[in-house]
Amino acid sequence: MPALVLAGEEEFLLYRKLEELKEKLLDPAFASFNYQRLDGAVSGSDVVDLAASIPFGPGNKVIIFDRCDWFAKKRAGKSDDKPKTGKGGKASGKDSVDEDKLAEALAGLHPNTYLIFVATQNFDSTLRLSKLVAQHAKVEKFDKFKHWAGGEASTELKNFVQKEVHHFGATIDEDAAYYLIDGLEANLRHIHKEIEKAATYILPQTHITLDVVKRLSPHNSQIFAVTEYWLAGKHEQTLNSLRELLSKQNAMGVIAALQTLLSKWVQIKTLCEVEKEKLPYHPGVQRRDLPSHELAKRLQGSLKAHPFALEKDIKRLQPVSLDFLIRKRQDLTRMEQMVKTGLMPDLHALELFFFGEEKRRQ
Repeated sequence: MPALVLAGEEEFLLYRKLEELKEKLLDPAFASFNYQRLDGAVSGSDVVDLAASIPFGPGNKVIIFDRCDWFAKKRAGKSDDKPKTGKGGKASGKDSVDEDKLAEALAGLHPNTYLIFVATQNFDSTLRLSKLVAQHAKVEKFDKFKHWAGGEASTELKNFVQKEVHHFGATIDEDAAYYLIDGLEANLRHIHKEIEKAATYILPQTHITLDVVKRLSPHNSQIFAVTEYWLAGKHEQTLNSLRELLSKQNAMGVIAALQTLLSKWVQIKTLCEVEKEKLPYHPGVQRRDLPSHELAKRLQGSLKAHPFALEKDIKRLQPVSLDFLIRKRQDLTRMEQMVKTGLMPDLHALELFFFGEEKRRQ
């Protein structure tokens, strides 16, 4: 079909696909005549008029409607996608869409005239315009890959990393790939840049190891950086890291993330204690500790976590006891309730959570 819709929140893959289409469809010698791009809101009349154009010279004509907002519900109470109509049911208004004319225009496109609608929101197939355009256009979706910090990476994300590495003529260790996915929060554009950096750094070698990506790539742990300093008793670094985090995220969001982390850490610490209790020992002989990587292997199934991330959590939790984590989770729950009821400012709650025990000791 000469009409295409590229839609989705994963802009890196979406615009990469757009560039591939432009390179494939356009004759460089006639690109200045046969390429047109409209940015932002587009009217139905614009599409109808441009759909009637034909290529100049050999090759194809490519018209891109970038950042088109037709295929997602409008915000601020403008979620109704019905076109404005005047007398006789005809469309009216500057941004209106005459559906009959639009359908006719899309159905009658010249074989070498390509209309490409680019939408940086997920394609909502329930909207009338979405249904109409989908009848005459090929729709390709680019939904954002989901990844939770510390969780198992999806097959799609793993495949993306492997393809990017292969593109640069290299291979990569599984732990190194996970480090990039988790540390860069599944941001595909950043992952691509770090892979390119690593592949160049190791030349003439072609295998990327975990040590290489650790040396070259930041691990944007955000909330993990704060908690890691806190668990290690580094109060100045905790405060500085907390301030940096709060410059990017509101305090209630940080409290919610802490609740999730503490619940997970209590579970991890509990299972670690259970595994250690299973170890045999004789009277008068102290039970040996399992190394963190061994604990991670034993627990990865029940916790459904990547062993690399799980080992990091086990090491992070070594300085604190299970009782401490349970008590802090209870403290945070009380503070969160006080914040929600207006009895405590959210910033005060966070400071009290991280530094309250230190202040009580002073």
